[in-house]
Amino acid sequence: MIKATFRYLRNSANLFSFSGNLLFAAFSFVTFLIMVRFMSKEAFGQWLIYSTMAGLLDMLRVGLTGTAAIRLLSVANASNRNFIIASSYHLNVITTVAIAILFYASYPIVLAYFPHSYYLPVLKYYPLLALANLSFSQAITVAQGTVNFKQIIIIRLINGGFIMMGIGVYLVNYSADIQDIIIIHIIANLFTSLYTTFRNLDGIRYIKLCDIALLKKITSFGKYSTASFVGSNLLRSSDTLILSMSAAMGPEAIAIYAIPFKFVEFAEVPLRSFTAAAFPKFSAALHTSKTLFNHTLSLYTLFTTLLLLPVAFILGFFPEFFLALFGGNQFADSLPLQVNITYFVLIYVLLLPIDRYSGVALFAIDKPEINFIKIMFMLVTNVVIDLFAVFVFESLILMVAGTVFFTIPGILIGWYYICQETGYNLSALKSGYREMLKIIKAGLKKTINV
Repeated sequence: MIKATFRYLRNSANLFSFSGNLLFAAFSFVTFLIMVRFMSKEAFGQWLIYSTMAGLLDMLRVGLTGTAAIRLLSVANASNRNFIIASSYHLNVITTVAIAILFYASYPIVLAYFPHSYYLPVLKYYPLLALANLSFSQAITVAQGTVNFKQIIIIRLINGGFIMMGIGVYLVNYSADIQDIIIIHIIANLFTSLYTTFRNLDGIRYIKLCDIALLKKITSFGKYSTASFVGSNLLRSSDTLILSMSAAMGPEAIAIYAIPFKFVEFAEVPLRSFTAAAFPKFSAALHTSKTLFNHTLSLYTLFTTLLLLPVAFILGFFPEFFLALFGGNQFADSLPLQVNITYFVLIYVLLLPIDRYSGVALFAIDKPEINFIKIMFMLVTNVVIDLFAVFVFESLILMVAGTVFFTIPGILIGWYYICQETGYNLSALKSGYREMLKIIKAGLKKTINV
């Protein structure tokens, strides 16, 4: 069945998107293994705090400048695409400069009052990272909007390779210093951006074609998508941020908690890939009919869930093996705790496709404000549970249980509004299910005949 599923995905935007994310995830995983083994729990926890905040801020920029551009590019004709790319690029530059001004103005104040804050490296180095990855993040937006996932594979391959080699070579030869690692990470992103600029993949040659009306349109859509992207990222990172504020738990607890959540990153490889390909397809399908939109939504949701089932099954039966592989001997004393966390994580993994596709669908039907409401509800619920888990009970188990708890009402809210806006119902789900069975049967028949 799995082989048949991949036959369907072959030579499609889905497979190219999946391949790009898989390659980047592979580099990230090797980098993770190196860091876990060559860094102390304290230093590794500090890196997780920095990288979590950097990811959150990147989501802010992508939400504001990228999501609306992808949606517009997916339905635009060739003559309008360059104006959309230029307008998106302008907004990306403006956002990067604004972040740099705010952060460098705040740095001396935070340094004076909180000289040992874990967030000082974020204020000091993130503006440099934002500038370094501006070009290649813009290139990915252009490639996704024009459904050119082959190009995304190359960009992610280069970026992941530079990061892995730079950090790996450094840690093998030198003692871990968090600032050195951050600088290496910035340089790796800069090299990737230089590649995309020299290859004219980021659209910088169209920079003079910025259109004020398009800029306003992207900004108008982007204010909701930014809030949704940041909120969505906070859902994943709020655990880390709240743990970082606890003197009793701190960076060591962050490091322990992060290892079982690597399973979520593995699950998100196909999920990120297919949602990236799905967004322009959902937008295009809606321009044809709501029936086609609902059919496409059902097919994507069912296929992705099917792909995650064997992953959850394997991880659920052999958690100790994979946790020991990820964490090494340094985390052997916390293995029983990590196993219990893993079981909650796997429930969360199986809920992810239903949740994520509802968000993509709401963006496609031009209802980003509904997705924002959904995410804010989930975020508030999760933060409240996290605060009790960390500062009252000092329990990582309660924290991960909250992660599962906040996902379910969010799913219900998202799908309720989709049904209201598109008429999505059981017949649409059955249509997608029948289409999926046809694809699997056709794939199995070809497999047998090979």
